[in-house]
Amino acid sequence: MSATLHRFLCAGVLLVWGGVLVIFCFSGKVGSYLHPSFHVWTEVSGIVLVLMAIGMVVLPGGATGVHSLSGVALRTLVLVVPLLLAALVSDHQFGVALVANRGLTTHIADLPGYTPYAEPPLPGEENAPSETQAAEDFLPRTEDGAIKAQSVDLLYAAQEPSMRKDFEDQEVELIGQFMPARSNNAAGDRFNLVRMFVMCCASDARPVAVTIQTQKPESLPEMSWIKVKGRATFPVEAGRRVPVVLASSVTPTEPPPESFIY
Repeated sequence: MSATLHRFLCAGVLLVWGGVLVIFCFSGKVGSYLHPSFHVWTEVSGIVLVLMAIGMVVLPGGATGVHSLSGVALRTLVLVVPLLLAALVSDHQFGVALVANRGLTTHIADLPGYTPYAEPPLPGEENAPSETQAAEDFLPRTEDGAIKAQSVDLLYAAQEPSMRKDFEDQEVELIGQFMPARSNNAAGDRFNLVRMFVMCCASDARPVAVTIQTQKPESLPEMSWIKVKGRATFPVEAGRRVPVVLASSVTPTEPPPESFIY
């Protein structure tokens, strides 16, 4: 196999990898795989790989020597085909299989990096807050006044009294994916609202779920995106305080720009 053909095949591999990374970044699909803090580095890496591919083709020099055609072709297929299949076939969101395999996280202590709640210092003590900020000053709200919440917010609130008072008995709006409640649902009027929580990337995604209680059973496709409005409550069930949203409306909706929460 000629050195020139070998150089072109190597450049092609770099071009495919760099091109896929660049396309994913500029199309926004990278948000379905990586934490936002990694997006810019992924974009830079893609651009560098593309420039390297161009350099291998247009700059003088390059690979020399004799190479086995079958060996180079096999390495090229191994490096390129899985990436292209993943990019073309993937629907860029998780499905029922992942939820079944990893299970639902319904308690904040089960998430990595969680630090148990500690009472804040009393006034006058070191590091005590100098002033109290009203909840309405920092909680985003809809036009009709409902708090725009994430499922992980309510899991935190269930365990942290200072945060719970901001949400308890308040009208909230959440967006997530529908999953039937397969336990603690004797009346059939509950389901789980699921969002994927990630620390780094898609490989460590965990399904975080909040219980939604409705006036009548809901029949929706599993993992379909819905918007829920209702009143946030935090009852104690099976010895644990858990968030339960008493829904006033459940409507299908478009997926959010970023399917993960962080």
